[in-house]
Amino acid sequence: MVKYGFSYFGNRIPKYVKKDLLDFKKIGFEIVLHTFSENDFLFYKDTMKRIVSDSKELGYEVWLDPWGYGGIFGGEAFSGFLQNNIEESQISNKEERLGSVCLNSEKFRNYMKEWIKSCKAIGADKIFWDEPHFYIFEPYNRYPEEFSCRCDTCKKNFYKIFNYEMPTKFNEDIKTYRNIVINDFLKEMTNFAKGLGIDNIICFVPEEAYETGINNYEQISSLKTISNIGSDPYWYGWNKNVQEFVGKSCNEIKSLSIKYNKDSHMWIQSFKVPEGRENEIEDAVIKIKESGIENILFWGIRGCEHISSISSDNPEKVWNIITQIIKKDKN
Repeated sequence: MVKYGFSYFGNRIPKYVKKDLLDFKKIGFEIVLHTFSENDFLFYKDTMKRIVSDSKELGYEVWLDPWGYGGIFGGEAFSGFLQNNIEESQISNKEERLGSVCLNSEKFRNYMKEWIKSCKAIGADKIFWDEPHFYIFEPYNRYPEEFSCRCDTCKKNFYKIFNYEMPTKFNEDIKTYRNIVINDFLKEMTNFAKGLGIDNIICFVPEEAYETGINNYEQISSLKTISNIGSDPYWYGWNKNVQEFVGKSCNEIKSLSIKYNKDSHMWIQSFKVPEGRENEIEDAVIKIKESGIENILFWGIRGCEHISSISSDNPEKVWNIITQIIKKDKN
């Protein structure tokens, strides 16, 4: 039986959060992902503890997301760490300081471990590693002519691995190096979390987002510290055919999940849904269920009407479709 879930953010008033959670439970949702940003970590820790407790009391499986942390995870959240530690940022091959922390930064890794300990303290059982990535250049066509990271630490590490100076022009060794760095970062973080009794869930961006740095999903999927793998093939954003794009991601994730004995999940885009294309959400659900993926989640609630920058054109219609899909499946 498929489990359905949703992401929840933008509200830190516990009594209103609980009301939403009660309403969504009646629909048939079983998983809630709470974003736990740097802002939450610094100013809403006890509030989040109450929200997590209420979520679990209502019977939800709770995932916590390092939303926007260090500028290396997905999400519409700023990084306070970078404001206070600008020297830890990624450096481009054009010697430009960028708005994402270097994944090799020991200071940031220690900061992330404090976040993981905080997740444990507020009652989390699962951490959702949300689209870990290198700095994403805009517009996208700046990559690979421009890439990161080429800070002093990365240049030293690159030399140790490949025995020559890191070039300023992108090549296959840089592509390999970036995979090595992300894999090493996730291995350290997931080991630390697992040591505290927390399960790890990884979400890969689709292969089309090659500039993020992860080109080897299998290497990360094979980590014993990760229990669940998935992706977020947001076809509206990539301007792709829903069945082809979602189907491709499902096949890849399901194949890896079987090979490495992992649970699997898939996200459906319920933000920035264009007017007149809302029914494609149902097509995505059908395709995911056909693939055998165990968990289907929606980003985010009510068509993201509460966050105007990514709100759907008709958020009420989006949410009604999602609600009917789940109620029909659960009844």
